[in-house]
Amino acid sequence: MSKSAKTVYFFSFYLFLVGLELTFIPNFFTKTAQLPEAHEPYIRVVGILAIILGVYYYQSAKNELTPFLKTTIVGRLIYFLGAVGLVVSQIAPPVFIAFGVVDLLGAVWTWQTLKSEGKI
Repeated sequence: MSKSAKTVYFFSFYLFLVGLELTFIPNFFTKTAQLPEAHEPYIRVVGILAIILGVYYYQSAKNELTPFLKTTIVGRLIYFLGAVGLVVSQIAPPVFIAFGVVDLLGAVWTWQTLKSEGKI
């Protein structure tokens, strides 16, 4: 597995963990994010979506799907900018930027490895 694929492979496990947490123990997340307890199903739906994304990331990394690896950079940058936008708009608490930073760092890592491998 190439270094760039490994960056997405490792990120898939982050998505699995976040997805499992949001699906099965959502109030652990809400407490960490300084949000009210979740009683609606939406947070669990987001958890399931994170698990599905994790599957996509995992399979794309295992199969060296370079176009998908490149696309994850864009998606993770969008998530970071969205998190910052929510905080600046005072829709979400500042801790959301920390979650966005995880995505930003992952995007930079993937970009750097793709560049070093001559794929960008």
